[in-house]
Amino acid sequence: MKKSKLRFFKNNNKCFLVISSLAGAVVLLLGGCYSYPAAQVATEDNIFSEQKKDHYSKVLINITVLTLVYAQKIAVKNNPDYSSAYHAVNAAKMRYYQAIGAYSPTVNASFRGGGSNNNYSQKNNSTAQDNTNAYANVGMNATWLLFDGLARTMNVLAQRHSYKAQKALQEDTRRLLMRGVAFAFYDILLAIERQRIAKSNMEFQLSNLRDTQLKFDAGAVPLSEVLNFKVEANVATVDQVQAEYEYEIAVYALARLMGYPDGNLPPKIKFPTISSATDDRLTSIDVYLDTALNNRPDLHQFRELLKTAKYSMYQSFGPYMPTVTAYGTMSYGANSTRVTSPTSRSGYNNTNFDGGVQAEWLLFNGLSRFNRVRETEALVAQAKFNVAESWLRVIEDVRGAYINYVMRTKQARIYKKTLGLVTKQRDLVEEEYRAGNTELARLFQAQTVLVDAEVNLVRALVALRKAKVSLRAATNTNTIGVDLTVNN
Repeated sequence: MKKSKLRFFKNNNKCFLVISSLAGAVVLLLGGCYSYPAAQVATEDNIFSEQKKDHYSKVLINITVLTLVYAQKIAVKNNPDYSSAYHAVNAAKMRYYQAIGAYSPTVNASFRGGGSNNNYSQKNNSTAQDNTNAYANVGMNATWLLFDGLARTMNVLAQRHSYKAQKALQEDTRRLLMRGVAFAFYDILLAIERQRIAKSNMEFQLSNLRDTQLKFDAGAVPLSEVLNFKVEANVATVDQVQAEYEYEIAVYALARLMGYPDGNLPPKIKFPTISSATDDRLTSIDVYLDTALNNRPDLHQFRELLKTAKYSMYQSFGPYMPTVTAYGTMSYGANSTRVTSPTSRSGYNNTNFDGGVQAEWLLFNGLSRFNRVRETEALVAQAKFNVAESWLRVIEDVRGAYINYVMRTKQARIYKKTLGLVTKQRDLVEEEYRAGNTELARLFQAQTVLVDAEVNLVRALVALRKAKVSLRAATNTNTIGVDLTVNN
């Protein structure tokens, strides 16, 4: 008889066991196969040049202007760190279900079969004997733990809160991911604005360079003024190159958080301009503190871990109690023996059943139980102080973010007013210079002050947006009212 062939296929999260033989093929779907979308990055590859280029998901095909909310949606969908946290939650859920399984009886089935042959003969005579024996035995046994000092119950509760703690950790990962995406997004807007400012400065210098060149050709101004404008134009060009570099770095950071393996975004993607609004609509800091203490997932995680530690401590009391187990065994066996010279045949069938209740009580094990209890009590104390430290960290985050937001709002308003003043001042100085009523150095100074004021304003506006993001992240309200689902 030909041996059956066993083939195992695993293709994109689908597991199949195919058993083929001469009679045909039977396809069995294996229970327990974990299905999940593959990571965007081919982690087994080590050569970037062999990576598939321009590998962008379908969600960016029709996007021209990428908004912050949409970038956060894609990050939630693609970010490997957040996906890892999601699967960690599923693993914790399965550990919880495993703990519940301890309430069920355990059933085992067994089979044993075989045979032997014994050929015996004597040289002095023709006596010969051939014994053939065959046997088979099938059985089934079951055990059911009836009582173990509530150790199972405490373990179930401990695993349940461990599962909740893992869910809180996933939520905290999302909280930090939303903040990271927003920071990278606003860095891009800052770089874009700095490019605009540098370009505007360069156009100003080139415009004055053309006018000054004409005056120099007519002998009205010295060569030094022409050279000064050329130097300032080069300085503006360097600023623009620096801003372009900062833009690319910020785009790479955003692409990584959004989970794209190229570390880049499609060239067609554009970004909105940053708003010049400087509102400071804040309520009392106590409201933000209360909100954070109720919403922060990292604090919730440590609270759940404290409950896990407590139930683990209660579980350690279980070994001091007796254990009671019900058991049952049923088996059937058959044996057949055939003997030649003289020919005879014998055999038997045996059916057996055994069942009952068994109780055990551990009286002494070298203080292992005692020391286990002391260990779990120490872990509970540790968990309590972890909660206290997390509480203080939340308070610190909220207070720091609140004060930072207030300060950034004041700065942005001042820089906004300052920009209006220096713009008017530069225009007046430029008119005076063209009329010959002021020196070139005064014009350069006014233009430098204007460029600095523009840069300070956009930096203040970006810092204000980041401060607002930080305050929302500190209170975990950065995704409230935002639908983070995304369709391809």
